[in-house]
Amino acid sequence: DCYPSMSLGTLRHAASARISSGVFHRRTRQIAVPHSRPAFLSRRALGAGVVFTVLASSTRGSRAMAASCSAAASHTGYPAPIIVPPPEGGATKAVCIFLHGLGDTGHGWADVATQMPIEGVRWIFPTARTIPVTLNGGMKMTGWYDIKDLSVEGNVDDRAQTLGSSSYMNALIEDAISEGVPSDKILLGGFSQGGVIALTAALRSPNKLAGVAAMSTYLALRDDYPGALSAHATSLPVFLAHGTDDQVLRYEYGQRTQEKLQQMGFQNLDFKTYPGMGHSACQEELRALAKFITKCLAL
Repeated sequence: DCYPSMSLGTLRHAASARISSGVFHRRTRQIAVPHSRPAFLSRRALGAGVVFTVLASSTRGSRAMAASCSAAASHTGYPAPIIVPPPEGGATKAVCIFLHGLGDTGHGWADVATQMPIEGVRWIFPTARTIPVTLNGGMKMTGWYDIKDLSVEGNVDDRAQTLGSSSYMNALIEDAISEGVPSDKILLGGFSQGGVIALTAALRSPNKLAGVAAMSTYLALRDDYPGALSAHATSLPVFLAHGTDDQVLRYEYGQRTQEKLQQMGFQNLDFKTYPGMGHSACQEELRALAKFITKCLAL
């Protein structure tokens, strides 16, 4: 019950295919969310039936988001995030911000919130800007940063756009804090490219966060550390997950990330390995993620 991945041979057809998660991973269980009006979705997941409201990125919604989120609104070029309110419309006590991968949007992962109905938790699914991707011959697609090479040996980090996207995440964090959510009730997460940005933002954040979840991804700008770590970074709960058959970002990426964090003294690190899983996500992994989030937020 894993979401299957697309082969690298489909890369140049990305513009015509609905791709998601990281570098070309197709979500076969994706929930379509209309752009013209809010969608009301009823879904039974993890043993609980809960009705959620997903606010689509309509023009009206975008204006409301810009007006209420001044820090995030100052970062131009980003579409309005997808917002999933707490179950049954309850008060927001915590916030989970989850980032998609290359070529996807916030819509592509919004169904994750329906699988994790945690009382008091609001989910935010941002969408990256549309940028040229060198690995794809300069074709434009949504991406948190540019990629030139997928190999561990040849990968050169795009410093400017990686830090720029991380700054946008920090702005979303600041907006949540300004709405009354304590920083230690805010958790970042992401898949593939999204995981890179989640890790980068969380490890450098001046705010003490609840935790960070990074799936099928890696730690970018490795040489910046430990100097770039915030004062409280090593106490941050970290959830890492990677499939052994990942042909896009090899399992070695996950191993190297775990080793680097351990070397820097991270005290609360959990690295989950999923034998046979490719560049994708599976239900076992999502269940582990739900437990991690619940534990970190302690609502």
